[in-house]
Amino acid sequence: PSLTQIIPAYNEVVIPSPEFLRSGAEPDDAKNGSPDDQPGLGDLTLPPQGDGVNTNLAFMISQFPDEWVFLTKRLHAEGWIETAESQDLYSDFMKQRLNHEIIVEIRLWTAMRMQSVAKTVIGALQYGRALASLPKIKQWYAQ
Repeated sequence: PSLTQIIPAYNEVVIPSPEFLRSGAEPDDAKNGSPDDQPGLGDLTLPPQGDGVNTNLAFMISQFPDEWVFLTKRLHAEGWIETAESQDLYSDFMKQRLNHEIIVEIRLWTAMRMQSVAKTVIGALQYGRALASLPKIKQWYAQ
């Protein structure tokens, strides 16, 4: 048997951009916007770009603080960053002092913790593996 999945995606974020992760802290970021910068009655609106207080990355860190610390420690252990201080990693990201590979790691970290297409696709790819493990799980519980 085979497994086929269709994942519809239209104009959705696959992996958040560094610009998106650095934005969101300005008061105007919390407002809906007009797609053509000409607000009018009945216009479609663009979603807010943040909460107007925190950057989007800071918001994600606030939701998953332990996992941010684990990411920092892993990057430090692998020799990618000099210090294992999570605040330093955030600061260096905001000041654009990180190399491309570390930025990609941060972008993937956030993609796996927000509603992104990347998270959906990775979950779909792991679905077959999950189905294959069901007989072992049933056998373990039967004993």
